[in-house]
Amino acid sequence: MVSAVLLAAGASTRMGVPKLLLPLGDEPMVRRTARQLCDSGFDDVLVVSGGEHERIVAALAGLPVRHAVNADFATGMGSSFRTGVEHLGGSEAAMFALADQPFLTPAEYGAILQAWRLHAPLIVGSRFGEVTAPPHLFARSLYPELAALQHGARSVLHRHVNEMIVMPFAAGLLMDVDTPDDYDRAKARVAAGE
Repeated sequence: MVSAVLLAAGASTRMGVPKLLLPLGDEPMVRRTARQLCDSGFDDVLVVSGGEHERIVAALAGLPVRHAVNADFATGMGSSFRTGVEHLGGSEAAMFALADQPFLTPAEYGAILQAWRLHAPLIVGSRFGEVTAPPHLFARSLYPELAALQHGARSVLHRHVNEMIVMPFAAGLLMDVDTPDDYDRAKARVAAGE
């Protein structure tokens, strides 16, 4: 079994409101991202949320996802990795994706999954143009390192760079919606058909 973990526990401090519940097109941002994951071929989709847990569960009603609550979400992303790892059960590998990256599609997520199934590296990483950024997939043997993180997974990527396959994706797919200006740009892209 290979899982996808959607990290959706951020406090949205730069947005000022719970950004994952903001609409993009006709659905909340978190539902758009989760729907893309559900359509990408993973055996299991786990959503890790924090302070807005109940509202995120409601926003994802009807999608084939599991939920986990990160009670320590205010301490940063490391606690969401830890929560995810604690709920992965028997998964052989897990891809960690960000809920505020609304322009990734099942094609990109599926390519990461396929690379792992073909080659079984320790890590399948993503590169957007010149930028290495999530989502990244990690083999089960790395779960203890992920559970020990304080922040993001960059340190794990660096430690195992020689055991990693990197998937090249279009630079334009990389957009984190962190600020009101980001959100305005994202709405414009969705309105234009992206």
